[in-house]
Amino acid sequence: MIGVVMSAIDRKPSPSSPAGVARLPDGRLDLWVCTRCGYTYDGNAGEPVSQTAPGTPFEALPDDWHCPHCTAEKEYFFH
Repeated sequence: MIGVVMSAIDRKPSPSSPAGVARLPDGRLDLWVCTRCGYTYDGNAGEPVSQTAPGTPFEALPDDWHCPHCTAEKEYFFH
């Protein structure tokens, strides 16, 4: 998996970002994009198809989680 595992405490929205959009400490958006179809996973929003609750970081998704649009495995996501 690509990326750095960070605690949920590090995922607070920054004052300069729009409400509800989480940023990593380095300022990057905390969004994960599927390289196969372009679907964007936002942990703040969760994911209704897989019944993933809002506030679930990408790293906390189960290893068998798949893209809800194209069924790509987690290894096909980057941020």
